[in-house]
Amino acid sequence: MKKELLQLVKAKVDQRLTEAKKAMTAAQNAANEDTKSSAGDKFETSRAMAHNDLNLYSRQWREAKLDWDILEGINPERNFVLAGNGALVKTNIGTFFLSVSMGVLTVDGQRVMAASLASPMGEALQGKQEGNKVEFRGKKIKILEIT
Repeated sequence: MKKELLQLVKAKVDQRLTEAKKAMTAAQNAANEDTKSSAGDKFETSRAMAHNDLNLYSRQWREAKLDWDILEGINPERNFVLAGNGALVKTNIGTFFLSVSMGVLTVDGQRVMAASLASPMGEALQGKQEGNKVEFRGKKIKILEIT
């Protein structure tokens, strides 16, 4: 199941990378197409907006690239004793794939929450082992299995 989860998460991150790259290209093209006219203020405003868009899409691309790099470091064949990046953690409240934050995913009819180690749930689970209990938002969570 980890292999399928990893492939699904990678596909979603790859889509984010592709969309951000397309948006960056479109914003750069828009900035390059603006030509100076007699309406100088309008030109400067348009150029500034295109530059802001380019910065936004560049930041989105960098964030997606960081997620991609995290995913590239995951070996889905590895089994874990302690919860860490790449672990599949089954608890009494649900199953978590510790990787990058991607929300709820469904694989083989099973719902799994993809969460980063920097997320509140990731922080709560990190370094724990089967049988440990953690408290999360006032709830006691028991770790049933880690793979």
